[in-house]
Amino acid sequence: MTKKSNYELTHTLRQNAYFFIPFALWVLIGGCLLLACSRSELFFAVNGAFNPFLDKLNTVLSAFGRGDVIPFILLSLLLMPAYRNLNYILTTLSFGVIIPLVIYVAKQFFNTPRPLKYYGVLHVHTVPWLDNLYETSFPSGHTLGAFGFFMMLSLYMPRSLKPISILFFILALACGYSRLYLGQHFFADVYAGSIIGTLLSVGLYLLGKRFFPNPKQV
Repeated sequence: MTKKSNYELTHTLRQNAYFFIPFALWVLIGGCLLLACSRSELFFAVNGAFNPFLDKLNTVLSAFGRGDVIPFILLSLLLMPAYRNLNYILTTLSFGVIIPLVIYVAKQFFNTPRPLKYYGVLHVHTVPWLDNLYETSFPSGHTLGAFGFFMMLSLYMPRSLKPISILFFILALACGYSRLYLGQHFFADVYAGSIIGTLLSVGLYLLGKRFFPNPKQV
């Protein structure tokens, strides 16, 4: 990396510390959990603690990683004049194309079974209003999308509102949690998705700043 690239990356990390600090803690703690616990222990610790209220709540939280919700919110921000610039438009457009492509390619490449295929319908808690899926578990597409989406929102958040990024991180993590709760993914799927999504958003943001600099800081 060049000195300019290093500076831009360091500056971006500092400006968005409200997201990156809890994210770094999550990566550390999540990695330790993967080393210390079995796949079944991590999965059923979440999936096994359910009730009707949490069924509905986690269904809502899971929607933050859906491919129809994310573009709608990113496009809605164009209603605000501060976001109507080439940098934001092209970066988020690239995000909308690259993220689904990465998810599809990764899932097809790894092609790992989901919890329902390992443990069966009788042992995994699911909800009747969602389809039961059995294949292409790794990585979690919803988690990848949610972390990428909320990271992108944090990056373009005005400086005065940067503390809201803590809430963005919590919502992204909650989306990942919901994927285990709803019986759709293993912990490793969610963990990997969170890292890939965050790194992709940061990479796209830095590329956008380099090739389409915005004269006014959003």
